[in-house]
Amino acid sequence: MEPKKRRFGDRKDGWRLRHTQSVFAVMPHLMKTRNDAQVYFDEEIEIEELEKYVRTMRKEHDMPNFSMYHVFIAAVVRMFVLRPRLNRFIMNGKAYARNRLTASMTAKQSLSQDAEESCIKPHFEKTDTVFDVYRRVNEAMDKEVKNIENANSTDVAAKILNKLPAWLVRAFVNFIIFVDHRGWLNDFINEISPFHTSFYITDVGSIGIHPIYHHIYNFGTTSVFVAMGKKAVVPVASADGTVSTKKVIRIKLVLDERICDGHYYAESFRMLRRLLKHPERLEEVPTEFPEDDWI
Repeated sequence: MEPKKRRFGDRKDGWRLRHTQSVFAVMPHLMKTRNDAQVYFDEEIEIEELEKYVRTMRKEHDMPNFSMYHVFIAAVVRMFVLRPRLNRFIMNGKAYARNRLTASMTAKQSLSQDAEESCIKPHFEKTDTVFDVYRRVNEAMDKEVKNIENANSTDVAAKILNKLPAWLVRAFVNFIIFVDHRGWLNDFINEISPFHTSFYITDVGSIGIHPIYHHIYNFGTTSVFVAMGKKAVVPVASADGTVSTKKVIRIKLVLDERICDGHYYAESFRMLRRLLKHPERLEEVPTEFPEDDWI
């Protein structure tokens, strides 16, 4: 993200919003936690053309493990670039525009049911195309998940905390929350925490289930959680009464309604639907890079 001069009241990870509408200035005090402010969105995406696109990318661009998951991540990243109000968070009753673009995701270290999970958090740039997203996600997977012997920082921190007595873990977490609310959290903790991110995305379809509404965490700064489900074939009734079928994936999103209004969310999801309908657009660098106009 572009460097911007830090002002009084800004955080290391975000710029304070100073031109908010009155209702948005009050909402964080009426709904103090993200659990209070959760709203839910459900979308069904037709994927027959997407599947063809994935096969073409694998064949023509030498991307053997390119998947629909990469396309979805790239589409959400592009949506965040073009709809910058989505990349906001609420902390301690104040609204901020995040100064970086990251995605947190969880992956099992093997296909075993009892295998440990690892969290990765690749960073993205505004100019990233689907090729860049593919590379960044795969690099993060290779570095943090497949190299099991060298556990990533998030896993190491979790294992250390797991060895401590409960009262000490509780004291540590309370301390982190205290400093985070005041904008004093250091870059290392912010970097290893999967809860301090632009959005969290999970592909539960990979374990054979339909998408879930996953809560957004009160801890950290995540305002958007995206869940992808498994592929499904659904009936479609036409105007003349005939019935056909189509292949789809459903996605569910849980959102913090305090960061922007419903109309902005609706326009953003319409954009996401268009990007997934025409994924070839993700191969091009965006022609515009709008800034959050409330900073």
